[in-house]
Amino acid sequence: MLPLGGGLEPIQSILDLTDMRKPTTKSGLRYLPVMILPLLIWGVLFSQERQKIEEDDDKPKQRATLTVSVQQVRVDVTVRDKKDNLIKGLRPEQFEVYEDKIKQEITNFSPVEAPVTAVLLVEYNKRIWAMLYDAWLAAHVFVQGMRPGDWVAVVAYDMRPEILVDFTQEQGEVYNALRSLNYPGFSEANVYDAVWDVLDRIQELEGRTAVVLVSTGLDTFSKKNLGNTLKRVKSSTAPIYSVALGGNLRARYEHLLGSTDRMDFLQADSTLKSFAKFTGGEAFFPRFNSQFGPIFNTISLLLRNQYSVSYVSTNPKRDGKFRKIQVKVTADLNGDGKTDKVKVNHRSGYQAAKGS
Repeated sequence: MLPLGGGLEPIQSILDLTDMRKPTTKSGLRYLPVMILPLLIWGVLFSQERQKIEEDDDKPKQRATLTVSVQQVRVDVTVRDKKDNLIKGLRPEQFEVYEDKIKQEITNFSPVEAPVTAVLLVEYNKRIWAMLYDAWLAAHVFVQGMRPGDWVAVVAYDMRPEILVDFTQEQGEVYNALRSLNYPGFSEANVYDAVWDVLDRIQELEGRTAVVLVSTGLDTFSKKNLGNTLKRVKSSTAPIYSVALGGNLRARYEHLLGSTDRMDFLQADSTLKSFAKFTGGEAFFPRFNSQFGPIFNTISLLLRNQYSVSYVSTNPKRDGKFRKIQVKVTADLNGDGKTDKVKVNHRSGYQAAKGS
């Protein structure tokens, strides 16, 4: 059957034409079917061919197959000078991107000055009872730094993560959620499971989403182990900014801890640093509560001022392997004709797609 939207138009126009030119003799009427038949056949074939072309154009799956082997990689980059001041106004030609030490061609480049979209992930359990005020205060200081247009969600974890408030732009909603942080019911601190859960929840979100992790870094008995969690972290595009809890307490009483507890804290610090390093974030280890404000202000500035760099990998293999990324920036900050040293921060790499 021909489509009503377009298949009958060629035939109808032909019939209109024949009505305008009706023969007046019997001999003319005798040849009319013979004249019209080829035109009708042509109209049907033309309509069917056009229908086929339109149907082909409406098949996104066929268009998608053209790019199945192309892997577009986006890297968010922050650039700072030796005094940790953010450097703005850099140009694409000042950036070089390497994947597994092989230089890549930058296909897209843009400075990004955008509102923050972040998940505040806070440890809150009996194990850190002496640091609960630190956790509560850090959460409030972070929320105080929200600006119009920012999106913030808050998740607290002990044995398992609990969403206190989903993404919102209202500070009041976040403060109301934080009021539920009363005395915790569990002593467990399953940070690996909590990080894994949050990354899974935000992986489908469009745009740039960060995780601000306020935690000791200690883990009791997560279902996920550290090795698997680090692999999951490496495959994420969300930067993790780690803010350690208990710095002041440790500074005063760490000499009283046993060797096992000391090793646990050292591993916890290493975990927080690894989360940040692999994702292009940063780890902070405040000793005093008064440092929370400057730390969260720094995180806010880093998230709001980045460069987005994209390239198509020259490695077409879909082997599921981890590929290292290095971004180099050439900048003459003081105009003396010499290249200045800059601090370039970005995620360490990505997990290649796997499949045929």
